[in-house]
Amino acid sequence: MSSLVSIIIPCYNQGQFLAEAIQSAIGQDYEQKEIIIVNDGSTDNTREVAAKFLQAIKYIEQENLGVSAARNAAIRISNGDYITFLDSDDVLLPGSITKRIAYLESHPDISLICSDSIYFNESGLLGLRSQLLNRPKNIDNFRWETVDYNATLSTVMLRRFCLEKAGLFEESIQNAEDWLMWVRMSRYFNMAFIDEPLIKYRLHSGNFTRSIKFNNVGHRVAISQIINAPYFDDYPAHFRAQLLFLRFASAWRLEPKRGALYYFINAIKTNPSQIGFGMKVIYRGLINYVRRYKQEL
Repeated sequence: MSSLVSIIIPCYNQGQFLAEAIQSAIGQDYEQKEIIIVNDGSTDNTREVAAKFLQAIKYIEQENLGVSAARNAAIRISNGDYITFLDSDDVLLPGSITKRIAYLESHPDISLICSDSIYFNESGLLGLRSQLLNRPKNIDNFRWETVDYNATLSTVMLRRFCLEKAGLFEESIQNAEDWLMWVRMSRYFNMAFIDEPLIKYRLHSGNFTRSIKFNNVGHRVAISQIINAPYFDDYPAHFRAQLLFLRFASAWRLEPKRGALYYFINAIKTNPSQIGFGMKVIYRGLINYVRRYKQEL
């Protein structure tokens, strides 16, 4: 018998997109699946949209606690051997589930798989994420690239025991919670990248990633958690140095400059070979400063 996969779809005021997401999950050619929708306190038509699919989905409601809490609620009631996530404004491409499960079942040493994605908006397709942003250098195992490569959450499938080992999503932050999860999981598990698009990622005005300020707050908290974690020294030196460079960047604007420089110097001491990564972080910071300035005009 095929392994069961749980497809988890949290939704907060994305009723206008939810039906397309659900239909893309129902239409997958992999039969052993459960689709769990979590209405995170939506005030739009999310409940009405989900009601049209009740024979094919599990549906739960909660007060508005945030996307991490919604995903965690679904994980707790899920039964799948494999867990995959789909944001309510994204769309699974045909064969997406089958291809990811096939990869995991033929690669027992890999515990998490992700893929490329197609960006799109109301005007049409915009291109591959790998071409517009980045992709892992080592697609067969990017475990130690998770500082700089954040897997698109709607492309991720993982074995259930990954969450049992690393824990659930951090509910105190509403952005960078996925990045934090992959960095935490990199302590234990190998991760691979399927070099083809398996989802469509919708760009629209409601995307959290469009807000630089919101994005920075989440990353600052997430990076601090990792740097201050008792297991921080368990990571390889190059990985710790990269995290320290990120901590420097997150501290520079809002914390005493002396403290921020401490992270920069400590990063160089930890692994001098990562100075190039540090320069890249500074360059990104300058780009974000310009973007933030334009947003505030």
